[in-house]
Formats: sequence, structure tokens, C-alpha cells
Amino acid sequence: MDAFINWFTQSLPRHIGPSLELELIRYGAGTLGVFFVVWVLLSPWLKSRKIRPPTPRGRQVAMELLNSFKSICVYIALDIVVFDIAEIGVFQKYNDVAEYGWLWFWASIPVAIILHDAYFYWMHRAMHHPKLYKIFHLTHHRSHNPTPFTAYSFAAPEAAVQYAFVPLLLLVMPIHSVALLIVLAVMILKNAVGHCGYELFPRGFAEHPVWGQFTTVTHHDMHHERAQGNYGFYFTWWDRWMGTEQADYQARFARATKGTANPQGRDWKQPLEDVG
Repeated sequence: MDAFINWFTQSLPRHIGPSLELELIRYGAGTLGVFFVVWVLLSPWLKSRKIRPPTPRGRQVAMELLNSFKSICVYIALDIVVFDIAEIGVFQKYNDVAEYGWLWFWASIPVAIILHDAYFYWMHRAMHHPKLYKIFHLTHHRSHNPTPFTAYSFAAPEAAVQYAFVPLLLLVMPIHSVALLIVLAVMILKNAVGHCGYELFPRGFAEHPVWGQFTTVTHHDMHHERAQGNYGFYFTWWDRWMGTEQADYQARFARATKGTANPQGRDWKQPLEDVG
């Protein structure tokens, strides 16, 4: 243990600056960006697209910001470990495009996203197991009606599991540093949008044979409402393959895009904070 503490404290000065910059930029551009665009700039035009009309109170947002700060601290600590390991060549991250070519540079981005979607589905579904839920995932589901700040509102164990995808990806797949940054940017943007509470996708999107392969805001909002089903992140594939997509998802999406989603809050259930 003493050896680990000595190693960590030696690595801290070299890596805390880049790690702090990376995590704060990601968080700011993702959650704050979506909040400003959707909840401030566009809110007058999106009133009819609010999936569940009651707007979360400031108390919930304050809780989410505090949890997000804790999650960022976890990410920074893990970044320091990962950055240090990267220096000895364990990971397959590279900086010269010529090493694998431009074709793989661009192809690696959707490949990484598809792998993350599979990782997220099974990790997310596992955390809903009664023996794991309270330890890992209960904190996130305290945001029964989510906001963009719910994106990082995790307990420390869940934050670590969420983070684990990146080093696992770097172990199995070569990816350029810039391509990885693009994947991380897409990740936080999709996370914040998925929790924004307003359906941003056009009518017919969920039923379309092509566009329906992608999750919508309603898809994940229903997961927060019921704390079950709709476990996917980017795509609806795994939920459909495994039979975990909620049966009324497309109907709820249609209502949200017609401006008739829960006008009186009729479909609301009590918060499921103590499930598990």
C-alpha cells in the first residue's frame, strides 16, 4: 500500500493538470452546453416537448452538481493512473495518423461507439441487479425526472465502472488520440442530451427503420421514470435483442413529439429511489 501511495503522489504533479483540464472541458461542454441550449435558449419553443412536465427543483440540481463533482474527482484520480500506465506502452493509443492511416482514424470512432454501447448496456443492466443497485446505481436514479446534470450524477463505484470502458478500449483497440477525444465528446454530449427531459428528435424517428436504431431522449427518460428496461445508450439494438425495451416506448415517443406527453403528469409513478 505504501508503494502505491508513493507512486500515486509522484504521478500526481505530472498528470493532474491535463486530467483536470480534460474532465472539466468535457463536463462543461456537455452538461452546461446542453443545459444552456435546451433549458435556456430553446425552452420557450420546447415547452410542448417536455416529456414529463414538472420541472425538477433546484434542490435536485444542487444534488446532481455535488454528485457530478464527486464523479469528476473519481475520473481525475483514475486519469492519473491511466496516464501513467500509458507512458510504459500498455495501451494502443497513438498520435501519428500514418501509423494506421486515415481510413482507420475515421472508422475507429464508430467502432469505439458500438463497443461502448455494448459495454454500457450490460454494465447498466447488471447495476440494476438487486444486490448491486444500492451500491452502484441508486444515486443516479434519485434523479427520477432527469436534467442535463444527471449525466454525471453517480456514486463513486458507478463512476469508476463508467470510466473503466476507456482503459479497456485502449487495451484491445488502437485509436488515435484525437479520435479518442471525439469519442469522449460524443459520449458526454449523448449523455447530457439523453437526460435533458425534452424530446429533441423529430416525429416518426422512433418508428423509422433506420433512425429507429438510435435511442431518443424519451427512450432514456422512460428508464428513469420506471427504473427498469431501456438500458441502451446510443442504440436500441441490445434492448430489442434482449427483450428489455419498454413495450410502449414508441407510443410515448409519438406523444412527446406531438406535444401531448403526460399533460397532467398522468403516467408519473412515485420515485423509485429505494428499488433494489
